[in-house]
Amino acid sequence: MSQETVDFSPILGPATQLGFVVRDLEMAVSHWNNVFGVGPFVIMERGTAQPPPPTYMRGRQVSVDLKLAFGFMGDVQIELIEQRNDAPSPYTEFLAAGREGLQHLGFWVHDHAEATRRVEAAGYEPVYEIRIAGQPLPIVYYDSPKHYGPMLEIVPPQWRRSREAIRQAVDAWNGSGSAIRFDTYADFRVHANVRFD
Repeated sequence: MSQETVDFSPILGPATQLGFVVRDLEMAVSHWNNVFGVGPFVIMERGTAQPPPPTYMRGRQVSVDLKLAFGFMGDVQIELIEQRNDAPSPYTEFLAAGREGLQHLGFWVHDHAEATRRVEAAGYEPVYEIRIAGQPLPIVYYDSPKHYGPMLEIVPPQWRRSREAIRQAVDAWNGSGSAIRFDTYADFRVHANVRFD
């Protein structure tokens, strides 16, 4: 009897982020601190930037107002997302379905074009794009086919620098307070001297 060889190498590499959609980010941060021992979190009080960057939900431009927090469980980044308006987004759809918790798996890919091509060929549907000024490649959210699992988030490779800067801020934390706070993600990037050139 011949034995079949199976290739289990993933299309995207390892998942490096677990994204949780929550109704109350401060309560969620406290839970992750006290129950899982995860912290500190880097909190962006007013999302990625002000005004929010252009985002597109199923091709329609929307303005999504967020509060974000990032921490680490081992080498996996934990993202907590609280949407503060009712603009159409994957987050409001998730909450409207009566859910709260794990909403997406995030992947920082090495080849954005190849990753998106292969994911779409596997049946994943792009539904949400975040376009950052000066960046040629969007962050893309995909619905999983037939509800196999959470959405996928494909993050362009240059964002690895920002992820690493958050890791360094967490590792350098001096124990003062339960969180490291910034007004926006853009402010954090300036503070951490993260450039994408």
